[in-house]
Amino acid sequence: MVLKPCGRYVTSTEAEPQQTFRITPNDIEAVQGEEVVMRCEVEHLAGRVQWTKDGFALGFGNEIVGYPRFSLNQNHSDGVYNLRITNTSYDDAALYQCQVGPAKHNHPIRAQAKLTVIATPKDFHAKFSRT
Repeated sequence: MVLKPCGRYVTSTEAEPQQTFRITPNDIEAVQGEEVVMRCEVEHLAGRVQWTKDGFALGFGNEIVGYPRFSLNQNHSDGVYNLRITNTSYDDAALYQCQVGPAKHNHPIRAQAKLTVIATPKDFHAKFSRT
């Protein structure tokens, strides 16, 4: 047992640092065709990390099956798990979530962000111009 400054005793498992986010993803507005990186960094990582797109799990590997423009740029020792999307398209607009699973003495944690994909001024002009 450990005596906390408040005078309360806690077990050693409560005194261990819990996994927590150092950097959470931010909402992003991208122009169609741009590359985006959704950042996710974890302190005291204990569980496994994955991203979801509108609730669909994208997996744990660097390459994301079925999404060739998506990749997970990870550095386990630094707790970095950034989702990279190249050549964004309208289909990529969604709610993304960085999920860290439970592990011994650690609860799961989640952080989400919205990706909005907009047309370039050139695309907009071509669609609505009169010739």
